[in-house]
Amino acid sequence: MTQLTKHSPDHEERRRLFGAYEASSAKEHAAASKSLNPFHDFSDPAYMKLLGDLRAIRMECNDNMLAIARIITKMMCAHVVCS
Repeated sequence: MTQLTKHSPDHEERRRLFGAYEASSAKEHAAASKSLNPFHDFSDPAYMKLLGDLRAIRMECNDNMLAIARIITKMMCAHVVCS
């Protein structure tokens, strides 16, 4: 019989944030690949839009990683006295 373990809300939040980070990271890799290997008929406005999208995706990725760092720090502080 399989025993279900109950995880803390922080643990579940960390799992959610890692999932969000992995998704945004995959989008970032796809956009970066397109920007480094543009189509021959890629117009300047389309290329500039792609670069803007890549910038936004990178910011989302960075925000997700910072959120993960905060939750890990919070979890570590719960186990030791943090000042």
